[in-house]
Amino acid sequence: MDKMMESIRIEGKEVELQAGYPVRFSCMEHLEQELDDYVNDFETAPDTYPAQAIDDSAADKRCRVCGEPGQIALLKEKGM
Repeated sequence: MDKMMESIRIEGKEVELQAGYPVRFSCMEHLEQELDDYVNDFETAPDTYPAQAIDDSAADKRCRVCGEPGQIALLKEKGM
């Protein structure tokens, strides 16, 4: 499920997110598919971070495809 958030904590720093873009997580096996889906769904490439860099407990860090723990976060930072 896509999670819409206004901001997220990345490595202890509050980062504003672009409105209308979700925070998604992917395992390494499905990363290429998730990157393609993000670009197809939102017509922009996401910013990526290691999932462990995301400090937000509200974020569901499971892969959207298989439900396994996500290793990569896909999101869109405001101003980038």
